[in-house]
Amino acid sequence: MLSLEIKDANGRWLEEAATVLDMELLEYLDALPHLTGMHALRRLDPPADTPLDAAFRAALQADIETLARRVRARDLPEPPAWVGLEGLGDIRLGEQLGWPGLVDVLNRLSRLLALAREPGVELWALWD
Repeated sequence: MLSLEIKDANGRWLEEAATVLDMELLEYLDALPHLTGMHALRRLDPPADTPLDAAFRAALQADIETLARRVRARDLPEPPAWVGLEGLGDIRLGEQLGWPGLVDVLNRLSRLLALAREPGVELWALWD
């Protein structure tokens, strides 16, 4: 599971500004063509916590804009109905995704990227 989190200018983690991307969602995004930033997320070194530089954040922002248009047009493969099941096999422990959940994830990512544009604020990728 990958968590994208914000560290403020004072070095404090803003827990209320975090987004979790589980493996099913990362695999879905990785399978979509021409998404440079999303594909790069999947290639991050799992044991390492990684700050995402301006170029990485710009690639993610471009991907979100592309995905938002394609989601509105339903011009993507159907997103997973449920995520968070990897290794569990129990739907009760997962989280519903589908089209509404994908829109929510994109909105949360967009919010994180907006926060990361503030002076001294960093966006980090943390593996759990």
